[in-house]
Amino acid sequence: MKAAALVLAGLAWTAPAKAETTLVYANYLGLKQPTNAALTAYFEAVERDTKGSVKWEAHYAGSLLGPKDIPAGVRDGIADGGYFVGVYVPSEMPVDNYIGDFSMRNDDAVAMTGVTNELILLECDECAQEYRRNFNTQFLGTYATTDYLYQCKEEVHGLADFKGKRIRGFSAWADLHKKLGAIPVSVSSSEMYEALQRGIIDCSMHYITSQRTRSLGEVAHYIITNSLGGFMGGSMINLRTDKWDKLTADERTVLLKHLPKLIATTVFNAVNLDIEVRKEMEANGNKFYAADADVAKVIDDFRHEYVQSAAIEKGRSRGVKNPEAIAKKILALRAKWDKLLKENGRDQATFEKLLWQEVYSKVPVK
Repeated sequence: MKAAALVLAGLAWTAPAKAETTLVYANYLGLKQPTNAALTAYFEAVERDTKGSVKWEAHYAGSLLGPKDIPAGVRDGIADGGYFVGVYVPSEMPVDNYIGDFSMRNDDAVAMTGVTNELILLECDECAQEYRRNFNTQFLGTYATTDYLYQCKEEVHGLADFKGKRIRGFSAWADLHKKLGAIPVSVSSSEMYEALQRGIIDCSMHYITSQRTRSLGEVAHYIITNSLGGFMGGSMINLRTDKWDKLTADERTVLLKHLPKLIATTVFNAVNLDIEVRKEMEANGNKFYAADADVAKVIDDFRHEYVQSAAIEKGRSRGVKNPEAIAKKILALRAKWDKLLKENGRDQATFEKLLWQEVYSKVPVK
C-alpha cells in the first residue's frame, strides 16, 4: 500500500482557480471538548491554503448525526466527512474493532497515535479498505487517547467491591470488567453522564478530562488511577471518496499537510488537560486513588495477556482476514515509534514533523 511521496517543491498554492468545494463534517463530541477547537483550526487552515477553494462546514456535538449514525451518514451523503467510532457499528467495522482491542497496549498516547495512523494509511490494506468498502470513505486521521480510568459514584477498592457493579464497557474492556466480577453495560461516551446520574451504571471508564468536558466530575466523584489503557478506536477525520477523488492533487496535499498539526494538537491537549483537570477536580473534593492489590493484579495481567492470545482469536471470530499479521505490524510499529520519539524528542512540534515525515508525506495524492 506504500506509495512514493509526491515531490513538493514548497507548499504554495499553484492550481488555477476552480469552483468552491464545501465539505460537511459531523461529530458527536461535546462543545467543551478541545478536539473541536483543533478541528476548527484545521478547517480554517485548509480554507486559507486553498485560497477558499475548499471549505469545511462543521457540525459538532451530534447536531447533525449521532455517534452510531456518522459512518452511514457519511456514506449516504448526509455529511461528507466525520468522526468514526467502530465500536458503535461493530459488524460493519470488524478490523477497526480489532485494532481497538490493542488499546490494552496503549500506555503512551503519543507513540500509539503514530502507530495507528501509519498502520491504517500505509501498512494495512485490510484496515484502509474497510473504510472504502463499507462506507465509501477515505480514512485521514486518528489518535490514541490518554489512559482510561474507572470513574465511580461510590468508592470501589477491591474485588469484593467490584462484584456486581455495572460499568460502561465495550470491546476488550467488557472482558476486563467480567474478570473483575462486574457487569459491562453498553453506553456511548455521550450518554455517560445521564447513565451515571440515573443509576444505569455505577462506574464509567474514560480519560480524566471527561470529568470536565463530559461533566462526569459532578456524578462520579471517585476515580481509580490504575490505567486501563487508552482508546485507539476513534477516527476523528474521514472523507467520502467521491469528495476526496474530486479534489485536485494540490487540494489533497493541503488537507494532508495540516493533518499532523491537527493530530498532534489533539493528543498533546489531551495529555496536558488530564493533568489540569485532575488538579481542578481534586480541589473540588473528588478523590483519586489506586485500587487494592487484588484489582491491580487482575488489570495488569489482563492487559498483558489479552493481546497475546484473546485479541487475535477475537479478531478472527469477527472476520478479520489476517489478525496475526496486523498484530505483528502493530507491535513492530510501536517499537519504531518508541525509537523515533526517543531519538528525536517528544515535544509537540517534533511529533508533528515525525507524522509528516513518516506518514503523511507518503500518502499518494494522485
